[in-house]
Amino acid sequence: MYLAAATTLCALLLSADPDLAKYDDLWTKRDDPQAATELATMTSAFKATLDYDKLWRVSRWDLWMADGDVDGTQKQTYGKAGWDVGEAAQKVNPQGPEAKYWTSVNIGAYSEAVGIFKALTQGLEGKFRDPLFALVKDDVNHQNAYINFVGPESALGRYYYKLPWPKHSSDKSKEWLNRALKIRPESLRVHYYLADTLKDHDKAAAKKELELVLAGDESYDPPEARRVKKRAQALLAQISK
Repeated sequence: MYLAAATTLCALLLSADPDLAKYDDLWTKRDDPQAATELATMTSAFKATLDYDKLWRVSRWDLWMADGDVDGTQKQTYGKAGWDVGEAAQKVNPQGPEAKYWTSVNIGAYSEAVGIFKALTQGLEGKFRDPLFALVKDDVNHQNAYINFVGPESALGRYYYKLPWPKHSSDKSKEWLNRALKIRPESLRVHYYLADTLKDHDKAAAKKELELVLAGDESYDPPEARRVKKRAQALLAQISK
C-alpha cells in the first residue's frame, strides 16, 4: 500500500514542481557521476529555500553522502549538515515525518563519526532514538514512502547493535530488524544489517542473509542496492575466512 502512496506522491510532485520531479528522477541514478553532479548542484539550491519538500531531500542527500566511502571527518561533516537542514525542515513543517526521520539518521551518522561514547556524553542518544520510536508509533500502517525501504525499524535495529556495553543488545537488534523485514522484505540493507548482528553468534545464519543480499532484486532502489551488495560481499568474505 505504501507503494501506491509513493506513486500518488510522485504524480503530485510532477504536476506541482518540475524541479522536484527532475530531482527525484536523478535520485534513482545517484551513483552515476553525472547524475550525482547534477544532484549536488540542485541540492545546494534547495538548501537555500524554505520549501519543506526540498529541505528534507537535502537532509536525505547528506545521509547518502555520509553513508558513502568517506573518511571520518567527511562523515561527521555530512552528518551534521543533514542534521541541521533536517531541523530547518522541521521548523517549516513540525509534523512532517520525512524531516524527523532524516534528521535522526543523520544524527546517527554524526554520532558514528565522532564516536558513540562521545555522542552519548553529548546527549545525542535521545535525539536520535526518540523520533524513531515516535515514527513507528505514528505510522502503524506503514504508509510513509520516504524511507527508501529502510525505515525507523531498521535504524533502531542498527542502534541496538552499535551501542557499546552495557546498552548493546543483539536480541533487540534482531527484534527490530526482523520487524523491518516483515514490513520491507525487499530491503537489502535490512538483510545486511541483520547479517552483521548475527555474525558473532550464528555465522551460518549471517551467511544466509548475505547470500540473500547478493542475489536480491535491485529494482526497488538500484543505487542503494548496489552499495549494499558491495558491503555484503566484503562482509561475507570476512565471515568466510
